[in-house]
Amino acid sequence: MCAGHVIEVVNPGRWTTIQDRGRPGRERFGIPPGGAADWFAAAVANRLVRNHLDAAVLECTAAGPSLRFDSERVVAVTGAHAADIETWVPHVMNRGSTLEVGAIGPGLRTYVAVRGGIDVPIVLGSRSFCQRGAFGGGFGRPLARGDRFAAGAMIDGAPLSNAWPDGHRLSIGSPWEVRVLGGPHADAFDRTALPRLTAVACRVSPELDRMGLRLQTPGVHLQADEILTTPVTGGAVQVTPSGEMIVLLADHPTTGGYPVIATVITADLPLLAQARPGDTVRFRQVDPAEADRARRRLEGWLELDT
Repeated sequence: MCAGHVIEVVNPGRWTTIQDRGRPGRERFGIPPGGAADWFAAAVANRLVRNHLDAAVLECTAAGPSLRFDSERVVAVTGAHAADIETWVPHVMNRGSTLEVGAIGPGLRTYVAVRGGIDVPIVLGSRSFCQRGAFGGGFGRPLARGDRFAAGAMIDGAPLSNAWPDGHRLSIGSPWEVRVLGGPHADAFDRTALPRLTAVACRVSPELDRMGLRLQTPGVHLQADEILTTPVTGGAVQVTPSGEMIVLLADHPTTGGYPVIATVITADLPLLAQARPGDTVRFRQVDPAEADRARRRLEGWLELDT
């Protein structure tokens, strides 16, 4: 039973889960880091309603939910465009009202923050649903019709009154330009492999989920020596024996046996979290200094007070 301010799922949408910042630091136990796939959009949603950045939100994929509120709450929807509600701006939900997110796109994932956060049990240090382990997120699964969960206690301070500035949002839509660092297994490839990869447009395969997405590279076949199973991280660009690429996302396995040709920088992981099947992705190699500047730039945006 839920106590306090209850939110009821009228329609769960396509694939809606509860996510926060995840479980970083537990990979040595075989537990994926998890958390919001588009970490930046989730953080902005929390900023708009004046939550802590680690408050749990809803991650909605492809089509969003309908949610009924039993008390007044402020919400914000960010990330990909939502058909039925304005995004990147706070909204007041009155008692008994229903939030409709609707179809999602361009982009793949939309985030719903509720003032006070989503209050479900903490499992292994996080409220996030883990797809690989089928635990967390309140129910151990995506949301279903009739689910009920509580909103937490509100912290001091009024929600932000204005829309999040256009100039401090990531551009969502194909083609995606994604910056990468050279991978840890460069010796497993010939010296032309990464330059060839950055010279072509990759296409997103229909095979994608929170664990990763597959990329097709027409006209480019990368081959690598076999490697021993090794730890992997989010953003790792693995190359399979067939030459297909897999980019690891939030719920990625903690080890892998495919060589890693490149690693997507932290600041651009939100872009791949929004890529849809059929979208075009282009990689651009950068140095660690640019990767660090890009990350600090997004973190600086999160300090805005609109």
